[in-house]
This record gives sequence, structure tokens and C-alpha cells, in this order.
Amino acid sequence: MIYVYTDEESKKNTKLGFKRVILLLLLSIVASIGIGFIISQYAIKPYLAKLSEKNVYSYSAKIPQLNYYIVKIGQYSDEKDASYNLNLLTMKGIYGEILKDGENYILCLGQFMDKKDADAFGLMLNKSGIKSSINLYDGPVYQIYYEKNSEKNVKEAIDNIDVFLNSLSHLSQLSYKIAVGTASEKDIDDTEKYFKKYSNMTYNINIDENLKKILDDTKAINSQILNNFGDIKISFELNDGNAYRLTQKLLMDSIKQYYDSMSSLK
Repeated sequence: MIYVYTDEESKKNTKLGFKRVILLLLLSIVASIGIGFIISQYAIKPYLAKLSEKNVYSYSAKIPQLNYYIVKIGQYSDEKDASYNLNLLTMKGIYGEILKDGENYILCLGQFMDKKDADAFGLMLNKSGIKSSINLYDGPVYQIYYEKNSEKNVKEAIDNIDVFLNSLSHLSQLSYKIAVGTASEKDIDDTEKYFKKYSNMTYNINIDENLKKILDDTKAINSQILNNFGDIKISFELNDGNAYRLTQKLLMDSIKQYYDSMSSLK
């Protein structure tokens, strides 16, 4: 069927078409403005804020890094193989632990913050017929940015963190001494004193938010360590062979919690 329009109808159709074009143009302009506003508020503005923040804060400081060494005796692609060999060690009264490293499962007998302790422990294992190697695990590295007038508070906060990490290194040394049979009750008491000292240290609550979080977390970790020293002392006094496991687990749990605290920084 063929439709024939009059001149008047053609004019009406032309006007309608023109109005539709104008309407679509207006809608596209409004949509563009809306999209531009959203991008500006939720993408560009936060990005510029971060840039300006770092530009304003001309000073930076590195959060103390925590590294440790593991004494490895085996590496497996199948967790069942690692568990089987760990069970063999357990039946012999030897403490061990399985660590996940990428796609591999690492069987280790000790983890220490001091390379000398790790090397000495590994050498002792080698002499006893257990072949071992030493692997370094680097902790995460983070920086904070601050203004000149905050320099003193930032330095004090980082000094506090250094004291906490030094306490952990003494726990690591205690674990080594227990492993090689040279630890004494005095060594345990002296190590505990480091954590008691840290529990009494204070810091300015108005410091950088990230630094405050780390200090709060280290205080919580420190309290957990002190709560476990009673079990270490009892195990050592009973000579039940469990003190090494307790110190190793306490050390590695504390290191992991410190890593978790670092990874949550903004």
C-alpha cells in the first residue's frame, strides 16, 4: 500500500522530526554532564587528592621491615607428600612446619630472625644427617608521608616499632637456644622483660593514622606474647620437649600478624 502525504502533513512530520532531534540532543547533553560528574567525583577527584596529598607531604619514612630465615628440609608440589614427611618427623619427636610458597609446600624445622641462628641450626641438622638449606623471606616494605611539623611524633612512633621488632628478635634467639639445648630459665625471664618493657611504652595518639594502627597492632601482639610466656616456662621446667614448638609458633604467629597489619595500611 502506498501512502501519499499532503503538504500540511509533510510539514507536521518535519516539525516532529526536528523536535525529536532536539530532544535527543538535550538528553545526550544531560547524560554527558551526569557521566562527567560521576567520573569527576569518584575517579578523578580521589586520584588528584592522593597526588596532592603526596605533594603536600614532602617528608616520608619507611615502616621498619621484618625479615626472617627458614631452615628448609624439603619442598613438595603435593601437600600430601609434605604432610607425610612432617608426620614422620613428629613421630621422632622433631618439630616441623609446612609453609605454602606459591604452588609449593615447604617443610621446615625452624624459623629465625637472625641469619647466624638459622645457619647454626641448619649446620646442626646437617651433622645429624638431616639435609637442610636456609631461605630468606623478605617482609613487605611500606612508606608513610607526613608534614614537617609531625617529624618528631613520626620518629618516636617508628622508634617504638623498632623496639617491638627487637623484642621479637630476642624471642627468636630464645627459640634457637631452646632448640640447641643451651637455654636457661634466666634466658626466658630476660626475654619476657623485653615485652614487658614494650607494654609500658606510650606514644602520641595524634600521629598519622597508619602509624597509629601499626602501633596499636604491635601492642596487641605484644600482649598475646606475654600471655603465652607462662606456658613456655612450664614446658621448659617440665622438660617435656614442647618449649621449642611453643616459641616457634609464637614467633611466626606474631610475624604473620605484623605482616597483616602492614598490608592493611591505606
